Amino acid sequence: MVACLATVTGFLGRLWWIFELTSHFRLHLVVSLGAIAVVWAMKRRWRMAAICGVGAAVNATLVLSVLWPAEKTESQGGTRLRLAAINVHTENKRSNLVLEFLQSADADVILLMEVNERWMNALEPLRTKYAQVIAQPREDNFGIALFSRLPLTNSEVVEFGKAEVPSIVTTLGVGEQEVFLLVTHPLPPGSAEYARLRNEQFREIAARVRRCAMPAIVLGDLNSTSWSPYFADLLRDSGLKNTSQGRGLFGSWPAWLPLMRIPLDHCLVSSSIHVINTRLGPRVGSDHLPVVVELQIPTTNNTVSLR
Repeated sequence: MVACLATVTGFLGRLWWIFELTSHFRLHLVVSLGAIAVVWAMKRRWRMAAICGVGAAVNATLVLSVLWPAEKTESQGGTRLRLAAINVHTENKRSNLVLEFLQSADADVILLMEVNERWMNALEPLRTKYAQVIAQPREDNFGIALFSRLPLTNSEVVEFGKAEVPSIVTTLGVGEQEVFLLVTHPLPPGSAEYARLRNEQFREIAARVRRCAMPAIVLGDLNSTSWSPYFADLLRDSGLKNTSQGRGLFGSWPAWLPLMRIPLDHCLVSSSIHVINTRLGPRVGSDHLPVVVELQIPTTNNTVSLR
């Protein structure tokens, strides 16, 4: 009955931070409740089977809501942009795997999180291909670095909310279009205070994006899944869409548990930006898998809606 209770508490995330944690495991609840329902049915315990079956169906509906194809937009011409993001994990010693993956990904822009001075030294070979670098390495798992082979302007390291963790905002030149890029790594909601600070950061990010007149991209380990009410607030208040919508669940954490991963790493974009592809990368020694997103940036704001 714990799984049934978790199904209910997942809807009550605004009441208590622990309830919000249960919202992140909808797929796990589908599998567990479905299996339990089958066991109860085999024992002819029809009432229990029905309760678990309903719980499985509720969670399955929420999972399908993420897998349901989004309304597609295709730009009238534009330039392709490939982004790669990796939470490298500060204590990870396998920088060679990270560099090998990034070489094969051939991204235009790279976001690396949890970088410290050791990591920045290990990543020095990237500078031969990515001339523009904005970085604030830290020893507390919240260092951040942005590598770009496209021009960056109006770049700054900022803090959203009172968590005192750095994010980077910049204007990215993609062909003839300028794009507002915000990369971030909020605190994990492992306590009431951390959850409050993460949610505050979401609100300030949404407000910053809303003030922007150009197409926008938000990229990072957001320490939230699509089923969190606060993640839904971020999408609603920013006006952005999740690039994974309708394309898969893309469970990126924890990397070493293939059947238990949840999607914490996200790319959110303005509705005018066409999403070409989203995929996960291989294990690179971190507790997160890399995320690679390919977009088409329109040269104008005119889009065609494909239904």
